[in-house]
Amino acid sequence: MRILFFLSLLLSCLACKPDQPNRKNKEVLRIPDASSEISNWTCIPGERVGRILNKFTEADIIKAYGKENVGREEINLAEGETTLATTLFPNTDNVLFISWKPGKPFQEIQEILVENEAALWTTNQGIGMGTNLEKLVEINGKEFRFTGFEWDYSGLAKDWQGGKIPENLILFLEPTNPEAVYPDLLGDALFSSDHPKAKQAGLIVRGMIFKF
Repeated sequence: MRILFFLSLLLSCLACKPDQPNRKNKEVLRIPDASSEISNWTCIPGERVGRILNKFTEADIIKAYGKENVGREEINLAEGETTLATTLFPNTDNVLFISWKPGKPFQEIQEILVENEAALWTTNQGIGMGTNLEKLVEINGKEFRFTGFEWDYSGLAKDWQGGKIPENLILFLEPTNPEAVYPDLLGDALFSSDHPKAKQAGLIVRGMIFKF
């Protein structure tokens, strides 16, 4: 799953969010108090993941969570390449993998991955690890589309069809009934969430990417 996180950088780019205008030549970044209890698992796509704001550097993450909770890890990219990512809460259920924009390592966040099925991170709309297909449709307010299974971008959901789930939230879906995806929900194709086999497969969220 982690490799897919960085492979996603090769997918078609979502619409870029324009930079906020400078105020008095320089915007002051407010860092949350690192002494407060670490219990904020709420994520607002495009704005924050827990205490991590969209303009945070690695140094800001360390200030927010403490040096003891932040590390770095070499991560595989496509075609055998690697990159150095920042990790928050490494070796725990709530580990985050933070990649940085090309040419701006540890200065501008590209995206953040949640991949552990026991992670507590949850969006402000109530999407988290284990959220089922029916709940996603309810939150989105309409059907959405996802890629087929058994290939590199297996179960990738980012085409929300103009619904309420923001475009900068990408989900990886996994079947709880794997037999149901055969032979109809396989490969490099898009399928609607109202496909009968999708419901039979019992799709749930098994990974979340927050793009910045």
